[in-house]
Amino acid sequence: MQSDKELKHLSGVGLVDMQHLPKLVIFDCDGVLVDSEPIANEVGAEWITSLGWSMDADEARARFLGLSDSAMFTLIEQKIGRSITAEEIAQNHERITARFAAELQAIPGVVAVVEDLAARSIPLAVASSGERAKILTNLAKVGLLNYFGAQISSANEVAKAKPAPDVYLLAARKAGFVPSECLAIEDSPNGVLAAVRAGMQVIGFARETPASDLTTAGAHQVFETMAEVHAHLEQAL
Repeated sequence: MQSDKELKHLSGVGLVDMQHLPKLVIFDCDGVLVDSEPIANEVGAEWITSLGWSMDADEARARFLGLSDSAMFTLIEQKIGRSITAEEIAQNHERITARFAAELQAIPGVVAVVEDLAARSIPLAVASSGERAKILTNLAKVGLLNYFGAQISSANEVAKAKPAPDVYLLAARKAGFVPSECLAIEDSPNGVLAAVRAGMQVIGFARETPASDLTTAGAHQVFETMAEVHAHLEQAL
């Protein structure tokens, strides 16, 4: 097992405050539980380009990471100068759904994290910017849905999506905990901001996002792999 010093190297922050141990661990979904973002960014960039805004997958990730679909659509409409039709949205949804069905996998190492927490009877939840139906389908596809049961909160259940704290506050309320009793795991600056604004402790997952972006957003610890997150949680919880 890695030392505290090794585990905190990315953010310069130590283990979770042992005086206030979290009672609920809340996972973001895309990019933390399921490796959906490369697929969504590739398909999305092709779709956005077809609408008249030339873009590749890297730019799509940089512009839209952590945003809800409605927020993304608003930005696209502002850029292309017209409303996106329901048919155009449906076409993009169908393409992404087909790719997910064929290719989607869990983030490397996250199944072991979830299994370990569940085995230790630590309550788990999901708080995502995605739509509820997509979250359920994707978690089922990678074999993680049963670990979360009813404790799944989505952007279409709240008034404001991330970076507003609403979805994290909802997740805590559903599970019966106050925000200060919760630990969130997030891979986007918007997600980190949402959890921090909710009053939670936050681990930033820097598998693809620069660690400095997550730290700047307020993450209390930042790790690059789920193996590091796992080792950290074994010591901290």
